[in-house]
Amino acid sequence: MKKIKLSIVAFVLVSAGAIGQTLDEAIKLTNNEQFEKANGVFKTLVQSQPNNGELLFYYGENFIKNDKPEKAKEQYTKAVELNATSPYGYIGLGKLEWNDEKQTEAKANFYKATTLAAGKNATVLMKIAEVYIQSEIKNIPEALTLLAQAAKLEPKNPEVYILMGDAYLEQNVGTKAIENYEKAESLDKKNVRAILRQGQVWNRAKNYNLALESYKRAGLIDSTYAPAYREKAEIYARAGQYANAVYNYKRFLDLNNDCGARVRYAAFLFQAKQYKESVSASTDAQKCDAENAYLNRFLAFAQYESGDYENGLINSELFFKRVSPEIKIIPMDYEYYAKLLSKNKKDSLAIIQYQKALQLQPDKIELNSDIANAYKSMKKYGEAIKSYMIKVDAGKAGANDYYGLGLSYYYNKDFINADSAFVKFIKLQPEMSVGYLWRGKINSQLDPKNEKWSAKPFYETFLEKAKADEYKNNLIEANTYIGVFYMNNKDYCKAKEYFKKVSEIDPANANAKNFLNSAEAKKCP
Repeated sequence: MKKIKLSIVAFVLVSAGAIGQTLDEAIKLTNNEQFEKANGVFKTLVQSQPNNGELLFYYGENFIKNDKPEKAKEQYTKAVELNATSPYGYIGLGKLEWNDEKQTEAKANFYKATTLAAGKNATVLMKIAEVYIQSEIKNIPEALTLLAQAAKLEPKNPEVYILMGDAYLEQNVGTKAIENYEKAESLDKKNVRAILRQGQVWNRAKNYNLALESYKRAGLIDSTYAPAYREKAEIYARAGQYANAVYNYKRFLDLNNDCGARVRYAAFLFQAKQYKESVSASTDAQKCDAENAYLNRFLAFAQYESGDYENGLINSELFFKRVSPEIKIIPMDYEYYAKLLSKNKKDSLAIIQYQKALQLQPDKIELNSDIANAYKSMKKYGEAIKSYMIKVDAGKAGANDYYGLGLSYYYNKDFINADSAFVKFIKLQPEMSVGYLWRGKINSQLDPKNEKWSAKPFYETFLEKAKADEYKNNLIEANTYIGVFYMNNKDYCKAKEYFKKVSEIDPANANAKNFLNSAEAKKCP
């Protein structure tokens, strides 16, 4: 009897929970980015309505928006298996297929959904349109066609016009986007999503004041609407107002302090270039999700930027170890892995990762500089030259590229091309002494018997531009070369000036001692 009574009590509690919480409330929590709270509500609702296809679909949507597509797929599949006549599960499966570039299979599922809806369900049309708008593979014309049909069915549904605004925003037609968001707001004055979207249009147009006004207005209508604080935080971060940015993101966390939000906070801090704070936030978030690969990603990125290369490499390797089909590897993952390997003196492995990053984004030609630098560190100067020349030939080489190219040619004993590279470096950086130093070194090699003393003008310019704390060996080299020039030209007093400078830098220098102790030098004042 006790077991029976307990079962009855449990059933009553579950039913009471389901009655007290509705699908609309769960969807609102999802829209408010309170994914874990929404998850709790969905669980309760599903216990009382296990065969409700619409409910299972929105449960899956909550997972999708929290970057958990595999868990979303479970709910979409249940929706189809448990209620084959409900259109919603087919939309969810179609969405996943569309995102996986399986358009034929996706359209088949969308067709099933629209057939089951029989042209009478605006939400079905809207949710398919949403896929076409929000996916990386967009089909905006088809989305607008579906939304026009939905508007005929439900002309006073603000969500239709929010999605229309989203479609036009993807086409960069800001005026039409605003027009539709304003229409959605006119149909529902308290629709904070419509107001937030207006802010996003202004944000994209770089009218940050109007964007902030919209976000503040959304917050006044619903002070629990977390995305408004996140959007404000991102604007302040972009403006370099990091105190305001962090304040607003903390307000976001006050409303949404679940584990997923803490992970996103760590990402936000990295994007805001608050690297040490991002490391701290990531470490804190690991307390609730110790094996979250995203946290290893942010830790690796932020630790690199804050100079903790050893731990950064550990986290980069953990990220790749923990990565799953749910997590899309991005080019930055390979880039930072490569940078960390290079900083840990593993340049051959770094090159492999740079090449992977380059395969994903072949237009990012600047990665060739990193590859070249890694080859140069390994003293593979021929390979380094090839990588630098990719940027040179594309007309994208900068001063650092010509500097690295010049060094690579120099150590490869191709002094003519080395000199040409440093000519270009000096054109780009005429005030930097190092370019003249290297032209001095190179011309000294091109004129080994000092027949023309062709290095002299470059060493002289180097000494004019060099700082007092320039590397001592470079200052000694330049002063010695010019001193020897004047010795050979029997201008011993001028030579003495340069050897005195050498002696001041290095009192034990043998060349300086020998000359300064010579009879010729002693005759000079």
